[in-house]
Amino acid sequence: MNASVCRTWQLLIAVTPLVISSVAAAAEPGVGYTYLGKIRPRHAREIQSSDWSVGAETMDRDYTVYANWKKYLGPLGVKKARIQAGWAKTEQEPGKYDWAWLDEIIPDMVDQGVEPWVCLCYGNPIYPGGGGTGLSGGLPSSPEALAAWDEFVAAFVDRYKEHVDEWEVWNEPRGGQKAVPQYTDLVVRTAEAIRQRQPKSRIIVAAGGAFDTKFVESLLDSLKAQGKLGLVNEVTYHPYATNPDSVHDRVRQLRDAVARYSTEITLRQGENGAPSRRGSFGALANYDWTEERQAKWTLRRLLGDLGRDIPSSYFAICDMVYLVTSKGRDSDLRDASSQLQTKINYKGLLQVNPDKTVDHAKTAYRAVQHVTAMFDDSLKRIEDYTCEVTGGAQDSSFSVFGYQASGGKQIVTIWRDSDPPGERPELEHVTLSIRHGGFADPVLVDMLSGKVYEISKSLWTADGKVHTFKNVPVYDSVILIADRIAIPAGLIGDPK
Repeated sequence: MNASVCRTWQLLIAVTPLVISSVAAAAEPGVGYTYLGKIRPRHAREIQSSDWSVGAETMDRDYTVYANWKKYLGPLGVKKARIQAGWAKTEQEPGKYDWAWLDEIIPDMVDQGVEPWVCLCYGNPIYPGGGGTGLSGGLPSSPEALAAWDEFVAAFVDRYKEHVDEWEVWNEPRGGQKAVPQYTDLVVRTAEAIRQRQPKSRIIVAAGGAFDTKFVESLLDSLKAQGKLGLVNEVTYHPYATNPDSVHDRVRQLRDAVARYSTEITLRQGENGAPSRRGSFGALANYDWTEERQAKWTLRRLLGDLGRDIPSSYFAICDMVYLVTSKGRDSDLRDASSQLQTKINYKGLLQVNPDKTVDHAKTAYRAVQHVTAMFDDSLKRIEDYTCEVTGGAQDSSFSVFGYQASGGKQIVTIWRDSDPPGERPELEHVTLSIRHGGFADPVLVDMLSGKVYEISKSLWTADGKVHTFKNVPVYDSVILIADRIAIPAGLIGDPK
């Protein structure tokens, strides 16, 4: 993150009233903490830059409707949104493109201060061998379909290159090692078509069917053998897990594998989310999710990624009303409509009604607002942050990361990472001993509720280079200890 940007914004923007759910009531921190107020959200237009993104996928299949939720996008505070290109929706007759639906979306996102990044997918059944229109539907394969794909990509880039400069080649290409040659060909032809029209574009490739290091190694091997490795800027992965902190060893292995090919290729967590109730369509369906558990999961996923310098995208902004087959998979335009049924993917930050209109913003929506308000590119992560945690249960483990603001003061994040969100919600009071701490006027921030507390001088000491905080309330969601100067001006709202 860039530490040279000054953190001096004021929250003066007026936004359209939004329907927000009641914020989860985390346990009060206890004696020695005085309530000051709540974090005020920041609109995306107020934030110069950050690595936060939100998923705006499935509009290509009308599982969500942009007009229904667009007023919630800018106030969320993310700076990027992932959308899918929708070849089959755009080209319903060979050679004729209807851009109206994308013209409604892309410029409006940019006007709200949010940059779209485009996943170029899925296939188009108007061409023989054109591939499927949903997940697992297959890549375009015939010469005719691939030629039409090339023309579609070129037309898309020409039309939107003033607004978009990050392009992902397909979503979760399936098929394991057998699919690598075909996907490699698609990456090369797509990336070259983009670079001809936008030389400074960033090209993103997918880590297989969600998170497959062997697939990535085979893909990079194939690109290297063809002298095409330089076409790739990023590898994106989708690390679904009930405990978001359980996947970081696999992420490290993926990062190490990519680095063996090029230190210029970086990782992006490109799609990850949790439902707000049991029985959702898609990943993580069979856990007892609630809105509060979803919000805790979201905070831990985003700030766990930030603590490892990985750009992160939450999936998704809105619940999605899928059309699924009798076998429970995402449907395809080639499926008979009479055989399909609707099933909702409840991973959205916004809960929808059956007609896809927004019912309310969930607790996780507010939690993401807290993250985007507090953490932008003016903060720099402190590498090898030295913080000793003592106390707490014997079987507890904790994630701790430190950040430095432009003025030298610090923010430290901590949460209990040993269990999935909601399994152990109780507070544990621990002691933090931080070497080379940067605190003069520390406050405690609960990122779930957004509440900010003054910390009594009886609870912290500065002894030379070591800052010690006693009786710190830690639980299965994220809290911060932050010097007040490290918090952007005007961010702590009226306690009323």
